[in-house]
Amino acid sequence: MRRNFAWDVLVNAAALYVIARYLVPGVFFTSELAIIFTALVLGVINALIRPIFVILTLPFNLVTFGLFTFVVNGLMLKFATWFVPGFSIPGFWTTVWVSMLMSLLGALVNSLAGAR
Repeated sequence: MRRNFAWDVLVNAAALYVIARYLVPGVFFTSELAIIFTALVLGVINALIRPIFVILTLPFNLVTFGLFTFVVNGLMLKFATWFVPGFSIPGFWTTVWVSMLMSLLGALVNSLAGAR
């Protein structure tokens, strides 16, 4: 089944809200609109820029057995926070942690919803 961009943005926005509100202290957002806009920007970045980074970092991914992908995901999330004025995550490793939690929550939501 093909993934839907709007569904991905909605799932990412919900995951960001839960993470920012309840799971990771220090993640700052001014409004729910900032979270939705961050998820939208993240979706565009993941669609356009992330594939290039994955190809460029392929040697690192091979050496680390794919674990470097978490760093790439964190970098994409950090890029998204630079474009949204009402949303910020302090520190790069906190951003990597948030991106790991987003992946976990997104997989959980998609498995519960039946999306592939």
